[in-house]
Amino acid sequence: MCTATISTLTLAGLLQDPLIQMVMRSDKVSESDHSELLHRVKNSLTMRASARQPELEAAI
Repeated sequence: MCTATISTLTLAGLLQDPLIQMVMRSDKVSESDHSELLHRVKNSLTMRASARQPELEAAI
């Protein structure tokens, strides 16, 4: 990725990133398919983080 910092990452920014666009073209992945994948990853990470929260509270 060509993005300078992680704090500037947005879905639109990721889809406009030159390296990501190059990979999408080489893999013949549409923008909507890649967008859907990023949303699924985000949701999975959110669910994983919320599932770990009770473990952390129980340990404290």
